[in-house]
Amino acid sequence: MPKLPFLLALLLALPAAATEVYRWVDDAGQAHYSDQWQPGAEKLRIEESSRYSAPPPPSRPAGKAPAAKAAAAYERLEIASPAHEEVLWNIGGQLRVSVQLQPALRNGHAIRLLLDGTAHDLPPGATETRLEEVYRGVHTLRAQVVDAGGKVLMASEPSTFMVQQTSIARPGGGD
Repeated sequence: MPKLPFLLALLLALPAAATEVYRWVDDAGQAHYSDQWQPGAEKLRIEESSRYSAPPPPSRPAGKAPAAKAAAAYERLEIASPAHEEVLWNIGGQLRVSVQLQPALRNGHAIRLLLDGTAHDLPPGATETRLEEVYRGVHTLRAQVVDAGGKVLMASEPSTFMVQQTSIARPGGGD
């Protein structure tokens, strides 16, 4: 039940207007929480949401410029295609991958894809490619921004997608 503390923290962070929460346990013993009543659910009342304000960042001495590393930072890197949990049918082993990056890729940096843990380096400046020999099954894809030396500057969240193939023996599918 490692998800339970996260769910409770999430519920406690709800806005003050959403103070009624329902809790129920399914047949497998897993606790669930919702703002919608479910049969057998108990009502929980959250009196006040907890709030946290981070302390201000330390000020830098006057006259010192920010580090070059901060200037090279990327704000966002995500896999645009295939979408997370997308099911792809009959792709013939060829997977089109596209990543989105903010700000744009800088000179000397490149995108590296990790498909099921295997690295695929894109040409410098490219944010799209086609990967070969991606067949039926569940796959995990992650993108990284790397510098000229191969050092990882930023990594995306992993994305999972499925490849399905119509069976010749059972073209209509079914169980």
